[in-house]
Amino acid sequence: MGCSLSGLNALYEAATGGGDVWINERRFRVLRQIGEGGFAFVYLVKEHDASSYAARDRHPSHVSDDGTYAMKKVLIQSREQLDLVKEEIRVSSLFNHPNLLPLLDHAIIAVKVIPISVLLKHI
Repeated sequence: MGCSLSGLNALYEAATGGGDVWINERRFRVLRQIGEGGFAFVYLVKEHDASSYAARDRHPSHVSDDGTYAMKKVLIQSREQLDLVKEEIRVSSLFNHPNLLPLLDHAIIAVKVIPISVLLKHI
């Protein structure tokens, strides 16, 4: 059983899989990308210390048996996109249906984007 985890981050190592991602106080290993579209990517992730999280006051249906979850990463490029993502988080938190993955947590992380031409000059 897996649950949805909206991880709004820009960790470049995680984009190719195999990297670690922190969502608030929780650490996940990216296992592989399982989907993409538009400005979003969905990854299969596994929590590093799932036992400590499972012990917390969480509904049992929100805890994965094997520590795996789905994480969605959204690339935000404008204030309008940020507003849309915040609304998606709000609406997703209202879902309560056996055929929908519940939203467990989210994080919005700002990063400084360096143009590719600058990166190439430093190589």
